[in-house]
Amino acid sequence: MKEEKPKNKYACFFGGAQNNTESIEYKESVLIGELLNKKGYIIKNGGYRGLMEAVSRGSFTNGGIVEGYTCIDWKNTTSNSFLTKNIKCTTLFERLEKLINNTDLFIIQKGGIGTISELFLTLDFIRKLPKERRPKIYLIGYHWQKLKDSLLQMDLGDEINLLKIIRDFKQFRETL
Repeated sequence: MKEEKPKNKYACFFGGAQNNTESIEYKESVLIGELLNKKGYIIKNGGYRGLMEAVSRGSFTNGGIVEGYTCIDWKNTTSNSFLTKNIKCTTLFERLEKLINNTDLFIIQKGGIGTISELFLTLDFIRKLPKERRPKIYLIGYHWQKLKDSLLQMDLGDEINLLKIIRDFKQFRETL
């Protein structure tokens, strides 16, 4: 009888490229990377600096696997040094598709327009999956509450409940 290899678990992290290593978001993203590694997740992220670097650092420095998905067209931007694998994508859309596909868990930290677009694309993609296959989406920080409240006003149905707002790393650790 052939022994089945266990399926890898993937956690995708979206967060801003701001590089303030003293910010609470940066420090908590390092801890998120450590926790995900301890829980057996391979981390997928955009592969650049800022909060992507932080989560990569947390996992990588503890022996974890971190896949960064970067864009060939972004010639002036270099990947962070805490990746075990840098997957170079031709387009932004290819990058986002690879980040979202085959992911078991999404963590979204503070960020800008890129992070918000990643959130909405992820939500649109996974809402079409059967309910039992939908991964969880954790939004870290109560600053996300106003966005969720606005979306509730749009009568989006149950799909908005895919978004779980988590106060901070401590609550994320308790929830995961």
